[in-house]
Amino acid sequence: MWFLTLSVLATAILALPTNHTDPSFDAVVEKGSFANPSKNVRPKFRYWIPDASVNTTVVAQDVKSAKHVGAGGLELLGYYLYGGPPGNGAGRGKYAPVDWAKYGFGGEAWYRVFRAFVQAHKDEDLIMDFAMGPNQGTGVPAPIDTEGLAWDLSAFNTTMPVGGAFDGVLPGWGSGELQAAVSATVLNSTVYSATDLAGGLPGDLKGARTQYTLSAESLTDVTDQVDGSGHLSLDFAGTNVTGQNNIVFAIYLQQSHYRAQQGPLQMGGPQTAPESYISNGSWAVDHFSALGASIMTKFWEEHILNNGTRELLQEVGNYGWEDSVEIDANVYWTKNLSQVFQAQHKYSINKWLPIVFHRNGHAKNSMPSNWYVTDEPSQGNIYIADYRSTLATQYQIYEETINKWVEEYLNLQFSAQLSYNLPMDMLANIPSVDAPETESLDFSDLIDGYRQYSGPANLARRRIISSECGAVRGEAYAQTLPELLWKVKRSYAASVNQFVFHGFPYSGQYGNTTWPSWSSFNYQYSEQHGPHQPAWEFYREQFDFIARNNWVFQTGIPRMDIAIWQKITIYPGHVQLRTYAPTDLEEAGYSYEYLSPDNFDLPAAKVANGVLAPDAQAFKAMVVRGNDSLTLDGVTKLSEFAKAGLPIIFAGGVPSQVLGTLAPTVLRQVQRDLSALTQLPNVHTTSSYLVADTIASLGIKPLTKILADRLWNTYWRSDVSTDTDYVFVYNDAMYSESGTGASEGTVEFQSAKIPYEYNAWTGETRPIITYNVTNTSTIVPLRLAGNQSTIIAFVPSGKNDSQSICLRDISCGVLDAAVENGNTVLKVGSAANYTTSSGVTKTVPAPPITSFTLTNWTLVVEHWAPPADLYDYASGAVKHNTTHQLPSLVPWSSIEGLQNVSGRGYYSTTFTWPPSSYQAGTNSSNLSAFIDFGTVYHTLQASLNGHRLPPLDVTHPVVDLKPYLIPGVNLLEAVVATPLGNVLRPIWNQLMSSGEGPGSADAGPSNGFVAPPVGRYGLVAEVRVVPYVSVVVS
Repeated sequence: MWFLTLSVLATAILALPTNHTDPSFDAVVEKGSFANPSKNVRPKFRYWIPDASVNTTVVAQDVKSAKHVGAGGLELLGYYLYGGPPGNGAGRGKYAPVDWAKYGFGGEAWYRVFRAFVQAHKDEDLIMDFAMGPNQGTGVPAPIDTEGLAWDLSAFNTTMPVGGAFDGVLPGWGSGELQAAVSATVLNSTVYSATDLAGGLPGDLKGARTQYTLSAESLTDVTDQVDGSGHLSLDFAGTNVTGQNNIVFAIYLQQSHYRAQQGPLQMGGPQTAPESYISNGSWAVDHFSALGASIMTKFWEEHILNNGTRELLQEVGNYGWEDSVEIDANVYWTKNLSQVFQAQHKYSINKWLPIVFHRNGHAKNSMPSNWYVTDEPSQGNIYIADYRSTLATQYQIYEETINKWVEEYLNLQFSAQLSYNLPMDMLANIPSVDAPETESLDFSDLIDGYRQYSGPANLARRRIISSECGAVRGEAYAQTLPELLWKVKRSYAASVNQFVFHGFPYSGQYGNTTWPSWSSFNYQYSEQHGPHQPAWEFYREQFDFIARNNWVFQTGIPRMDIAIWQKITIYPGHVQLRTYAPTDLEEAGYSYEYLSPDNFDLPAAKVANGVLAPDAQAFKAMVVRGNDSLTLDGVTKLSEFAKAGLPIIFAGGVPSQVLGTLAPTVLRQVQRDLSALTQLPNVHTTSSYLVADTIASLGIKPLTKILADRLWNTYWRSDVSTDTDYVFVYNDAMYSESGTGASEGTVEFQSAKIPYEYNAWTGETRPIITYNVTNTSTIVPLRLAGNQSTIIAFVPSGKNDSQSICLRDISCGVLDAAVENGNTVLKVGSAANYTTSSGVTKTVPAPPITSFTLTNWTLVVEHWAPPADLYDYASGAVKHNTTHQLPSLVPWSSIEGLQNVSGRGYYSTTFTWPPSSYQAGTNSSNLSAFIDFGTVYHTLQASLNGHRLPPLDVTHPVVDLKPYLIPGVNLLEAVVATPLGNVLRPIWNQLMSSGEGPGSADAGPSNGFVAPPVGRYGLVAEVRVVPYVSVVVS
């Protein structure tokens, strides 16, 4: 059929990059062309398989299917019920229909699946990523007592009256190796609700608790007084401190035994006893040591990358990968952390351990009901900051060890979601791997949040900043492709330039599972992409759009205006609020990213000619907010930057908080250094946190100065090799209904080269006709629909011979301006005027026909219905057609019999050209029309008189009909495809995946398993034909 015609990648291209282990901007990568990007820049899917029992033939078919829709490859992840119970959460499944002793990660069955997956990518000329372990990639099979597995601390205490005594065995004795015994006096306690101020360090979460204040002076490490049987004798008589009571803490080191994949005997279903540790599931490795990394890499070497698999993987591999760390722990720890801490901070952490037991772990007892703080001004947070600093250095060692192994052993690269969900400065560790990855879910699609991630990555000159994109709770089988593109565009606006979409589940038959397919997260999260979706065969245009944007934004070097200092010692995930709260920077057109002072040791972090990082973002100024935190080394670097001429703005005053334990003399010196810093002529202090006006007053111009009636975002890349600049311009309509939110304005680009538009929907490039120039800039007027984006390229004069006449201005009656046969042609839809480059204004009359709405549609709906036996889904949906006559267009939910229907809709209607209102005998040679489909719910492809129309921008589905119109009757056909949400709603509680469903007893709406919202399927807006006349500009 005409609407399923797809382009294909023409030639085999080597895996990326030419030097496989070069992650920098300088890497040489075969990217294809803008019109036809190669696999190396195309987006991927995360490919979930339930376990290693899957049919390898189906796996190969799924790989081929992903290529068909325009993906560059897949990322393999063994799902294993998200690790298995109980750590996988309520409603995620307790039952496996196959024996995990046989089909678990790392065994012979897994090896066969992995090799087949690699081979399929070679056969299809794609590239692939692979998770380093099951579930989130956090571990591998290992003997349970292996030292390189994850560690944890547990704490116990006992109290006695002030002045009393303790004589006995420590509480909790036998729980693990004694890490510390600490005595103290409790001065008082206060009850806080969950809404009370968090206290603590920047970024710390609030929590309901009883908070006990300990006398810092009384805290004593008594570990050396504990005998081999755990006995301790202490007498508090004679202490001068009065208070509530005395207390003895006992803190133990123990292996956490956190499962990356549950063992077979802990699962329901046909399980057998494991014959060895390899068939007994996987354990999370220690993420704070090189030893933990080596446990993982050694397993791969010995059990997976053998018999030629390593060499095969090297042909098609792209990234080894690990998800964000969500290992349950009371307190994140590693076995030698105390010794490392002592070496770094010159004091022992032991006596301060009681105050570390809140907000420094994940799940378990990391947010206990009782918190302990000290009576110091910082409440002991200076010691917690030091602990987090040390933990971050150990995490960096882990990541760098795996990264080095992937590079050296496999000649590939490593990607990971770094530091968020952990008690550490996320920005500090982002440069640790080749391809840092963020995600749309935990960053809440927040552009400001992504900028916190991209700043350090770009300063480290990382070519790729990836995103796990598309997960939304409650949108399984309901997510639309325009929504997914909205997430992508917000990511581009913050320098993210590659995507792994969440996700593509194995499409084959699987036990205890119903139609439409085996589904990850038990129908809780979007999306379940794949051939079971009615729209799957229509993904190609959207994926080509993303691939072309990737082609551009993986080119050259990102450029930014402003660096914003950010030092946070914890990043708990699910970022929902901006760090720089005002929007004055974006409104003025200033681009910005965040940097941590921990990033200032990167090679690119230098100042030349008053510019920070000239070989990377080329920041023109740095903003330090008065409510942020400082570090000793950071202040030293800040002074260096300022003395080298970098403009610095202290917004809202100079910060007063310096993290960590500092001697009073050192702290006073820091304060003197800051005072001296503010006296420099290029350092400015403001009373307001808004900084755009101050930056402008310094003569610093934004790369893109925006004057528009809505907030636009831009992103700039410079390709030095071709002297070309690329700028992404995006009108974000986050809170507007689909089809609304249009905006117009001008952008002044700091480039005097020749402007071109790169159309990522069609792959076409064409000169921009209307603009004004200054000696250093180009001012371009733009009209953008809600959520529409465009790419403006600036190329050197003489590079392209198609440059045409330049106009200063055109009015809104001009629908398009283009170069046709060497002439500048205006397509005028209503009375309009234009101004030439010489300043002459001319008027053009309206066309002799007004726009008209198409009516009297025939709709044939191909229903995708569930099979009679929901568990017999190998043949897919049951399909049948119904025909509907529609005087005007309405959503399927308003058409009798289509309320709970999903599938494909085939629309057709006719119209006469020219219409009867056209005056006979008038010259029609310059008369034609656009067609405007109004809005696109999910997918839309159309043809006129049997000719396929070009790909439609889903935010502005308008296309020129001139090549396809014929005199007389014209036949318009359109096909839409829908998600499966509407058809699943009536059977929602009957659905099953691995024996668990959204209606199961431990699932349901209270645990986030909600039915899909009602979708407004079909063509839902008026379709209008908009006539125009062509005017050649002389």
